[in-house]
Amino acid sequence: MDVSSFHYTLPSHPSLRSLDPLGICDEDEPTIWNAITASIHSFRARSAPPSALHTLPQLVEDLSYSVHMDGHTNTKFLSGFISAKYPDPYSSDGLSLLNGILDHALLLPTLFESHQIPYLSEKNPTLRLSPVQVKCLLSHQILNTLRPPKGNDWGCTFTCWYSEPQALEDAVFGYLNSLFDFFTLPMETMSDTTYIYSTLPARGVSQTAESWMKDLPVNLFTNLTIEPVASSTVPFPHESVNCTLVASNSSPGFGASCTQEELVTAACPPLLLMGALLISPPVPDDVAIIVQTQAPIFQWKGKGREARRTSKWINASHTFLFLDASELDRMAPSDSAGLLDLDPKHFIRDLHKAYTGFNALSKHGIKAIASPIWGAGAFGADPIVKTIILSAASARAGIALYLSVDKEEFYPVHDTSQPHRLIDLLRRLRESCKNATIEAVVQKITSNEALGCRRGYEVLQLLEET
Repeated sequence: MDVSSFHYTLPSHPSLRSLDPLGICDEDEPTIWNAITASIHSFRARSAPPSALHTLPQLVEDLSYSVHMDGHTNTKFLSGFISAKYPDPYSSDGLSLLNGILDHALLLPTLFESHQIPYLSEKNPTLRLSPVQVKCLLSHQILNTLRPPKGNDWGCTFTCWYSEPQALEDAVFGYLNSLFDFFTLPMETMSDTTYIYSTLPARGVSQTAESWMKDLPVNLFTNLTIEPVASSTVPFPHESVNCTLVASNSSPGFGASCTQEELVTAACPPLLLMGALLISPPVPDDVAIIVQTQAPIFQWKGKGREARRTSKWINASHTFLFLDASELDRMAPSDSAGLLDLDPKHFIRDLHKAYTGFNALSKHGIKAIASPIWGAGAFGADPIVKTIILSAASARAGIALYLSVDKEEFYPVHDTSQPHRLIDLLRRLRESCKNATIEAVVQKITSNEALGCRRGYEVLQLLEET
């Protein structure tokens, strides 16, 4: 399949051929699209009433073989999920869902006449998809008829949710539940989804420390609200803020674990397309991705192993900001003994990345964003330093930042026998530096004195001395 740097080639493209290992077509080496349509028509004709939903995993396996020559696709978890959610294989709900998936899949060449989707880029900064186009592409992700775009080495379909065993069964069950429920909801509840590739203007803020050390008299924490949450009850979406920061990977997308990115992406199905098809990763350091939609968002509570999908969903306009932080967990320690977070190439990079996203939100009329402590989870960043970065970027862009902080999380401090609650340290930081300006704090953090700090707590102490 084509791996162009400029566009994603859909399986309906006439240049794509199948070896047809199952002999589903009458011709030798049919187009992939003929193999797909023949498989769907054959599947529908196998039984009466036509093809119960319980046999969908077999169709996925057949298509995986016809399109990808993969004869070993594991669909055991998908089979168990379908049997549990739809115990009657011929129920009206089950048949309606199945027909919805297959009917939307067959619309592909009609909805995408060029058989291609341009990747988001500086040359193509905006892509708009209608609800029926979203469902069409999701159908092909469900059927496993798509291949990853150039640069994507993790996949673009849902086979990671289909296989057994699953380490986080409850989470993956919730992901599939949201996906299948999305297909049962009427199109009238949805509007177009817009995907936006955002950069700063050519004459905007340069990616240097000096650009943060002058003409920035704004108070660092003027826009920060610290919101205590518990790991078992942290809500998504936020109860009052209709914009969410997604702590994404530079190859954004979904998966079978339960990072914040995976949970949020699965909770709003139009997001499942973004990293899978619409971007040729990695996302550049100076780019933020925004998605705006009015679509069903399925509610979750908790995070990690404690995350659970509730029975509720909302239909509301929502904006998502995808930002990838520096992956400090993959980096070797610097030559100095200092904190990796404070290495200028990481600190300024993340400061610039966050501001790029917040500034783009401001240009789109967004006034507030709900956020985790970005980059302080799987990527191994220090939560105190990351809070400073988010606060500086949001204050400069004029965006209100609602920061979720686990009230039960402790931060080890070496100069005391008792660990401190992280939320208490962040509140102390905000109070101690309530009159500090962005330029003063950035100047202090990028000083030689700060580069020797080994933990965010030492940064806090250093700022308190200022």
